[in-house]
Amino acid sequence: MENFIVSARKYRPARFEDVIGQPQVTQTLKNAIRNNQLAQAFLFCGPRGVGKTTCARILAKVINCENISKDIEACNECESCKSFNQNATFNVHELDAASNNSVEDIRALIEQVRYAPQTGKKKIYIIDEVHMLSNQAFNAFLKTLEEPPPYAIFILATTEKHKIIPTILSRCQIFDFSRIRTEDTADYLANIAKKEEIKSETDALHIIAQKSDGALRDALSIFDRISVFTGGNITYQSVLTNLNILDYDYFFRFTDYFLQESVTDCLLTYSEILANGFEGDNFLSGLASHIRSLLVSKDKVTLQLLETSANLRNRYSEQSAYTPVSFLLNGLNIINEAEIQYRTSRNKRLCVELAMMKLCYLFRTVKFVQSSEQVVESKKKTDGTTLKVEPTQSASSTITTVTEKEEKYKTVTPTASTTTKPTFTGAARKGFKLPTLNDIKATVEQEKPEEVAIKNGTEKFIGDELDEDKLKFAFSKYLEKLQAEKNFSVSEILKIYPPFLENSRVVMIIVGTQSHYQLLTDEREAMVNFLKQQLQKNKIDLTVRVDAERAKVDNKKRPYTPTEKFEHMAKKNPLLRQLKDELKLEADF
Repeated sequence: MENFIVSARKYRPARFEDVIGQPQVTQTLKNAIRNNQLAQAFLFCGPRGVGKTTCARILAKVINCENISKDIEACNECESCKSFNQNATFNVHELDAASNNSVEDIRALIEQVRYAPQTGKKKIYIIDEVHMLSNQAFNAFLKTLEEPPPYAIFILATTEKHKIIPTILSRCQIFDFSRIRTEDTADYLANIAKKEEIKSETDALHIIAQKSDGALRDALSIFDRISVFTGGNITYQSVLTNLNILDYDYFFRFTDYFLQESVTDCLLTYSEILANGFEGDNFLSGLASHIRSLLVSKDKVTLQLLETSANLRNRYSEQSAYTPVSFLLNGLNIINEAEIQYRTSRNKRLCVELAMMKLCYLFRTVKFVQSSEQVVESKKKTDGTTLKVEPTQSASSTITTVTEKEEKYKTVTPTASTTTKPTFTGAARKGFKLPTLNDIKATVEQEKPEEVAIKNGTEKFIGDELDEDKLKFAFSKYLEKLQAEKNFSVSEILKIYPPFLENSRVVMIIVGTQSHYQLLTDEREAMVNFLKQQLQKNKIDLTVRVDAERAKVDNKKRPYTPTEKFEHMAKKNPLLRQLKDELKLEADF
């Protein structure tokens, strides 16, 4: 049985031209060798699995090669190259700083630097994970790193440059390695699959490349695992199953459900996702990425930002053609809020389902929000007795409205689509959006029959009739308010001249003197506002009038002195008169 060698080791690049995704590093190193401008110390930093140690080994091999090619590559035929390939060279020393990080280890290294190479041009010291060295080790290494012998070259590699002390950084020539692009990783995996005679689907390799997050070594490890799992036939579905990733098709289907306002399909499909073992936060994250991809696909210039296969990129382009930008922007906002709430929510499933319902009815929000703003805007323009509703072009600051420019996306009929296109019906075709609960409540209150009805461009007030019993109750509350504010002059006038309904719409107060009229006129605005709030009416006419004759008639009915009050009460209850006689009380008590 032959020993199995993982792909990360078996296909490790041995030449600069084989290094994937780091052209800025390899070209600089080749030019330095060509021009004989090699620094005494290099620092390779960047994420894991992007080729730092690999480039260090290739550089060490090329430096000591006896027959360097014109394109600055090792010949692999000289004694130095052969000994390097067999791991038998004495001119290249590798040190793992993760396990050799003490001062003694660095001192042993410095002791070796004192001796010149017996064969070859240079002695190269590769220190991996250099950030793991202790501060004492770093300090012990400073002098040698700054002024090494002419035959010594140090190559340091690290994933955490910020942990290296500045005095070390200042003595090195720093190279920053970037993450490897998804396309480059997928192409590299396809070449390996071809060499290993492994069948693979392009979409499957793209999923592996995305899962590796720019680390080629991770991508090769996943590739080996899935090739064993599938028996040498890597399919898109097998990758999804092995890596526990949600299928892209789910998100395409959900987007169509949202546009069709199909809540039932959303809930059933999400239940299927949960049954397959996926968590809600993974679903929300994937859905946000999908909507972001649709937004990017709106413009052909930004379409290249999608790190997906060509087939998948075409699907994104087709679906984005009939998906409005306003839906995508507001959808991202809803999903972002749901992700924040998901972490603290007790009922996590309900949190996700509520977000899906909002997305389904997202087109209806603009109608409700605009209706609310129309009422608010009209109230700002009212004079207190009339309410004028004027159309407004503004919308809520948290809602992106559908513009005329975006209407074309709703009517585009894409060709050769691989997904079923949604049929826009009802509210979805009109561009309405789902309101929040507060918006619904406010709008329902504003659209009651007793509110404002607009017809043929004229205002007609409905339901402003007043009830006398409710009016008396409201004024009793107002009297209590006046008593609390110690406004006794107005309260006493209202007790003497109580308001009454002239008709079903007009509140009348008739006073007997001009001074009383003036006091109530000054108080009129406060009374009207209070009555509007208490009676929940938009229009209340309150009229104060001076009529001495009627005031006298009304006042004749009112007892003022104690005797008059007693007689008035005795008429209602004769027992009071009997009590007076038994107690022998005076008539003017």
